[in-house]
Amino acid sequence: MVSDEIIKVLDAFANKIGVTVNWTQDNILPYMQKLCGKYVTYEMATSVFWIVIGVCLLFLGKYLISQTKNCWAKSKEDPYPDYDVLAIVFGVFAALSIMSGIAVIGTQMMDIITCLTFPEKVILDELQSVYQSLNMK
Repeated sequence: MVSDEIIKVLDAFANKIGVTVNWTQDNILPYMQKLCGKYVTYEMATSVFWIVIGVCLLFLGKYLISQTKNCWAKSKEDPYPDYDVLAIVFGVFAALSIMSGIAVIGTQMMDIITCLTFPEKVILDELQSVYQSLNMK
């Protein structure tokens, strides 16, 4: 009964990655180890991708801060155009960009640390997620 549930979870996990598993094979343990290793590598690769996006958000925030300063300086020189409103808009977007970049980088760094130090946790978390999605159907 429990083994059937485990096999269902592992089948769903394998289907999510795009492979099929023949459970009658004698060499299933090495195959599962290889599959889990690939999943941990996949998690690390996606985390690196998101870190690059987070760094881009930080650079965007830096650029928006410089635009904020320029608009603010222009609003002091020429009172007619709405440079002060534009400066506030740039400032808000700069703050959001920087906060989002820091959040993305922090989250993904924790994922990479988990993958490097405790890869079993990554596998167990994914298996729990798949198991919960199977129970909801």
